[in-house]
Amino acid sequence: MHANRKRWGGPAGLVLSLAIAIGGGAAHAAEPIEPLPLRVELDAAKVALGDKLFHDKRLSRDGTIACASCHRLDSGGVDNSPVSTGIDGAKGSINAPTVFNSGYNFRQFWDGRARSLEEQAAGPIHNPIEMGSDWSQVLGKLRQDPALTAQAAAAYPQGLTEESIVDAIATFERSLITPAPFDRYLRGDGSAIGLGAARGYELFKDYGCVACHQGVNVGGNMFQV
Repeated sequence: MHANRKRWGGPAGLVLSLAIAIGGGAAHAAEPIEPLPLRVELDAAKVALGDKLFHDKRLSRDGTIACASCHRLDSGGVDNSPVSTGIDGAKGSINAPTVFNSGYNFRQFWDGRARSLEEQAAGPIHNPIEMGSDWSQVLGKLRQDPALTAQAAAAYPQGLTEESIVDAIATFERSLITPAPFDRYLRGDGSAIGLGAARGYELFKDYGCVACHQGVNVGGNMFQV
């Protein structure tokens, strides 16, 4: 259903259209927006290791910044700041995007320079105004932790390496999904959202917003200029 689809003529038609949508929910196969999955199948050991690494400030040079410093899980996956703060109080030039549902973006970072979550996870470690570290420093510190080393060995045959660290963090991030009532509506549950929200969704499609805002994340599927 796109902006150029046939529209009902007048208010009565709009009410009829909404009644159909509300009664049975959205027809998933025909919708430009796809519902988030209810769950994802991931390796539990890798998710647990990634969770620990995501919150580990030893990834930064001075031990003050973790992934969770800018991507707070208790605050929508962001830090609620105009720009993020890195080591030594350094300020970035842009705000942090949310980590929630980020596995469904076709690129990572606002400028799309990373093609995967794994590639993205390594970026801040080397950025001089974010974590300002390198793999030699990171591995040197983490491998001194017997408990973390054992946990990594249980999840990865090679143990703690550059590859296992970014894979674990990315796997954890893929577990951070937020299915909502709107996703139930997209699956056909017409009672999941109210009439106003359903009408808003119809207008969202009719006005062409879905030309850019579609897919699982209601965006994040294309470069825009």
